[in-house]
Amino acid sequence: MDGRRAIKSRSPVSGLRRAQLTFAQVLGQSVSAVAPSAVMVTLPALVIPAAGAAALPVFVFTALLMAAVGYCVTQFSTRMVAVSGLYSYTVKGLGPTAGIAAGWSVVIGYAAAAMASTLGAASYLTVLLGRLGVPDGRAAIAVLAVLVGMLALALMVRGIRLSARISLTIEIFAIVAAAAVLVIAFTGSVAAGHDPPKVTVPDSNTALGFALLLAITSYVGFESAGTVAREAQRPFVTVTRAIRWSPLALGVLYAFAAAMQSTGTINAGLGSVPIVLSLPDGAGTASTLLSIVMELGITASWFACVIGSTTALSRTLFAMGREGVLPARIGRAHPVARTPHIALCLAVPVIVAVPVGYLFVAGSSREVLIGLLAVSAHGYIGAYLLVCLAAPAFLRRIGELTRAPLAIGICAAAMMIAIIAWAALTVDSPVWIATAVYVVLMAAGFAAFGLRRRSVPDLAERVGVFDETVAGDVFADYNPWEVRR
Repeated sequence: MDGRRAIKSRSPVSGLRRAQLTFAQVLGQSVSAVAPSAVMVTLPALVIPAAGAAALPVFVFTALLMAAVGYCVTQFSTRMVAVSGLYSYTVKGLGPTAGIAAGWSVVIGYAAAAMASTLGAASYLTVLLGRLGVPDGRAAIAVLAVLVGMLALALMVRGIRLSARISLTIEIFAIVAAAAVLVIAFTGSVAAGHDPPKVTVPDSNTALGFALLLAITSYVGFESAGTVAREAQRPFVTVTRAIRWSPLALGVLYAFAAAMQSTGTINAGLGSVPIVLSLPDGAGTASTLLSIVMELGITASWFACVIGSTTALSRTLFAMGREGVLPARIGRAHPVARTPHIALCLAVPVIVAVPVGYLFVAGSSREVLIGLLAVSAHGYIGAYLLVCLAAPAFLRRIGELTRAPLAIGICAAAMMIAIIAWAALTVDSPVWIATAVYVVLMAAGFAAFGLRRRSVPDLAERVGVFDETVAGDVFADYNPWEVRR
């Protein structure tokens, strides 16, 4: 033997379809997981009070920071096709222990985001149906959450092309609707002679750190294009482009939304409170028509986010099932639809049940949504930190490390750590509760990994699966993929 590995007859991630998604559909996966239209009408109203006149620079800075994270992620996406995205990438750079940490962290991020989105879609649907006289309340939200989950599950099991196409279409409509509402509200305020609120640039002891952290959470999920790499056409190109350009495009949208909300005229149910998470009991905005358009757009965006986040979650769980980190059954694909139907059917009931149960305990859908988003943010940022550190380590191992990825990876990780610490030390809020939940879930994940290693002794060597060249690819038009070692 000359030291080269024999070509396998079956890819470690076989079962999922290859080369199905166009660039637009891959981009739709990234966009839907972020839910930008929902962010456009909520996050700026949260960031502006904390950042003051620095709100626009905050969104510009975080767009550049997330672009740096995207740059680190694309160091992997141009060299390997992994259906678990950040999880497998981190394994290849920092080894199995750090990889498991990134894997569980991103699972927490995707799952909590899907839960929050399910609740968001159900809550805004309740508002819309309330206009028709349908009774609202927790019971109505619970029933609608179940319906949202069932519809999303049916679309995702049916096929990735269908769910990606629907998600992209929904999100385009939602972005246009949100932009139209913001422009109309802004121009109406200017025409009425309302002066923008006086704000000042906060100093280092105020909530600017918290504003930066909030702004970061408005981008999380953009990297999820990597989870559909096997199913994408020309994955090295399409996935890389989607990850590279999404943060910058989102930054433009958020800066626009922040500028449109600078007059402080978009209201929710209680007086002139900004429409931050104005869920079941909002009294509408300045006009009924604008309220309906806004609610339709946000509902659509939340539903698209359910599909995008759950799609990414199911591919990560699917990969863990193939490796042995989770039971092998979770790594099965539907024989006809070629989707990870077991992972989807196990994940969706949990995604619906947790926010519904949390709602009946807490009593406030707004409180539940904020709590779930806070936990999700911990999961995403933890995975982003690790992949930024993994990129230069991976490139060094394969002999391709240069100064740019080394500097960008270390600086991006350091800035995220600094922002997290700054926010935690300068904001009087129960952020520690989300942190505690995240730590407990991570500990549970490592405990489960330790138990699995007892029954699968070589588990550490099996983690981080990716799509590999198989014998059938040699004489096919399809380009074989294999990570360089």
